[in-house]
Amino acid sequence: MSHILQPLQRLGVDGTKLANGDYPEQILVTGTTTGDCTEYPTPHENLEDYPVMPRVHSITMIFDILDKFDNNQSYTKFSKACKAEHLKPIPKPFWKSLPLAHVYQLITPDTLHQLYQGFFKHVIAWLTEVYGAAKINARCRRLPPNHNIHLFLKGITSLSQVTGQEHAAMAQFILGLIIGAELLQSVENPQDIKSEIACLLWGLLDFLYLAQYPVHTTTTLDLMEDALKRFHDSKGVFVELGIREHFNIPKLHFASHYIRLIKLFGTTDNFNTEYTERLHIDLAKD
Repeated sequence: MSHILQPLQRLGVDGTKLANGDYPEQILVTGTTTGDCTEYPTPHENLEDYPVMPRVHSITMIFDILDKFDNNQSYTKFSKACKAEHLKPIPKPFWKSLPLAHVYQLITPDTLHQLYQGFFKHVIAWLTEVYGAAKINARCRRLPPNHNIHLFLKGITSLSQVTGQEHAAMAQFILGLIIGAELLQSVENPQDIKSEIACLLWGLLDFLYLAQYPVHTTTTLDLMEDALKRFHDSKGVFVELGIREHFNIPKLHFASHYIRLIKLFGTTDNFNTEYTERLHIDLAKD
């Protein structure tokens, strides 16, 4: 990789635009331990914590670790130092020689893969366990025809390889779909459970749509924070129902970094991979 990316050393000085990848590619590029946050050395078991500290990996500290290994430090000490920073012990990462490069600042918001194909996808699966696939699909079939909403006449739970566009279509009606639906399992306080699920979904959808605003102000960013807080305040309902034991999910956790990154780099439409996904499908997948 160092040889392949050697031309980027000049571009690092002159400047160029870089594209963001999905979580597996981000793990490979940053050398982060799989399952951890790619922005900051947060242990996997703490990813569900909210709010998070608005920080990133210290590139100076990481370069210091790499320099010590270059100066004949033992591999054992190097490995321990990397483990403390939740990094893989890679002696010569390809980005070490790139001038002015902060690889952990390259990880930016991606509404397609992080929100629709990550955050929202998980919630759809949990709702299916709460209400049952048959009930979810039956309610999909009963939705009235509408020119602005895609109807899934066969339901949504049996779909495979769901696209971002399909998840976006589901987001338009999912809240109305579960309002008034009966829970699959018997609980002592069904109305409280239903209310918590509705609040959770309300917070998720508000955050999802606010995150895609083409222009932001202090007010809209505060609304994003409030929406994410509503989700986290209500997420324990899935633990209460026995559907989840934890929420240590990297893509869910990364939503906590959105506001800081929007302030730093601008609105999310600058980084959303949805615009190039069609070309990726045509040239790489088909």
